[in-house]
Amino acid sequence: MTPIAIKQTCRVLCTGVALLFINQTSFAQTVSDADRHTVVTRLTDRLVDVYPFPEISAKYKEALLKLESEGRYNNLTENELANRLTEDLRKTHKDVHLRVSRSAPQQGGGGQRRGGEDNSDQRANYGFKKVEIDGATSTAYVDIPGPFLASQEAFEMAAAAMNMSAYSKYVILDVRHNGGGSGQMGRFLASYFYNPGNEQYYLNGFYKDRKRDVQEWTYSYTPGKHMPNAKVYILSGRSTGSASEGFAYAMQKLKRATIVGDTSAGAGIAGGNVQLGSNLQAFIPVKMVVGPNDNTGWEGIGVIPDVQTGKEDALVVARRLILEDIMKTSTDTVQKAAAQWVLDDAAIATGPADLKAKYGELVGKYTNNINITYVKGQMFWNRAEPGKPVESYLLKEVKPDVLVITGLNANIGPNVSRVYINRAGSKLESLTRKTLMGNGRISATPQPLKKI
Repeated sequence: MTPIAIKQTCRVLCTGVALLFINQTSFAQTVSDADRHTVVTRLTDRLVDVYPFPEISAKYKEALLKLESEGRYNNLTENELANRLTEDLRKTHKDVHLRVSRSAPQQGGGGQRRGGEDNSDQRANYGFKKVEIDGATSTAYVDIPGPFLASQEAFEMAAAAMNMSAYSKYVILDVRHNGGGSGQMGRFLASYFYNPGNEQYYLNGFYKDRKRDVQEWTYSYTPGKHMPNAKVYILSGRSTGSASEGFAYAMQKLKRATIVGDTSAGAGIAGGNVQLGSNLQAFIPVKMVVGPNDNTGWEGIGVIPDVQTGKEDALVVARRLILEDIMKTSTDTVQKAAAQWVLDDAAIATGPADLKAKYGELVGKYTNNINITYVKGQMFWNRAEPGKPVESYLLKEVKPDVLVITGLNANIGPNVSRVYINRAGSKLESLTRKTLMGNGRISATPQPLKKI
């Protein structure tokens, strides 16, 4: 749906310093009148031929030809001409896909790259950054900074991410920084949230020639387990563009996902690169993408989230929505207890809190080699086993008579260990340490800890 990223490729023509200087200087030379006219003519003619909206392409042509006749494009370098043409196109009609840029010059007729194979897609893990599983809330978080690619490796990576997420009840897909790419990837991801064979009318693309309209459907099969019952949250932002917007837009229209975050970029017309001459190329949109059985899309508008987060982190908001949903709808007592634990964490003081006035009686030694100390306004949980260094963890209040042992069992997660104060009336009787395990279950010490 979006352009393949234009890669500025440096070709080493020779190792001589003098020739290198000459080559760099040639890049800064002005485009001749004849070449400039060829560039403008090819650009405007191509827009009239293929741009989906004839009335807009006519305005583009009229504006650029008028500006050329006024001398606006005279005596410019390739980069300057590309930037000025892009600026004037967007002044005429703001299509964030449409742009002119400088491409690397072709050599030897074949235009082959030198300097080795470009493996940037591989280094970027084909657009998929990470998958995190939160067993406490049965949530999978998939970070997809993109771009969306339509290669075998990218689909394999997507399948791996989806299969990592397959047993979670909630799935968060983060495309806040995904500028787009191939629309096939969005359809591939969407397919995992329906049973195999249950294809959905996903998006519709129309051209200037409406006989070429294309219906896009989810795939009847994708490898691995599908998640027709998972609750899906898609994180969007201002950098969410084109194909990733299409994914969010389609899933929203299908009522299959809740969009959380900020309004996306508003790039809803797909296209491709066209060579204009003088080492310039234009990405020209040719296909308007809209919703099923509809003529509206997100072009110039963006995908408007179901939950606008403003300055608050969209991931934090999505996780809170999941916790609230668990507390409201879940019948799983283990999951609800874990969700309540995480919700309670919001009350933990972010800075140091002096607990002595309220919990000074805790200071002292306890069974199981535990010693609680008070040092410079802070209270610590210390574990001193014979022959081993003392382990010390800061205590903070979660709620009355419940303190978090910050950092203990950090390999499981943040704030997963707590101490609960058991009282007989108002008098301290014992302590119980509890841990929120990775599977969401809460374990407790077999015997309460007593002062000695």
